[in-house]
Amino acid sequence: MSFNGFRSIIVLNNISFAAETVAKANCESDLMQLEPAFSTPKLNVLQLASLEEAKAKAITALRQGNDKNCNAAVFEGITKAGLNTK
Repeated sequence: MSFNGFRSIIVLNNISFAAETVAKANCESDLMQLEPAFSTPKLNVLQLASLEEAKAKAITALRQGNDKNCNAAVFEGITKAGLNTK
């Protein structure tokens, strides 16, 4: 294998690692939005269940490296709970 071929493999490997890291970072920041939602005073059982479901779905998406599903799960959970999404 030539030097250029070897360098290409290293570059492609680094790009895929960086993309995965960015996706996880975005998902982790989405999950951090749930923390204040859980500490909202006077949550009823349905609101709490919505947030718990969102957390479970988001963690699954994080493990799969699926940032889009993670974001959607967090947004859906907060919306179902009737909390502000700002």
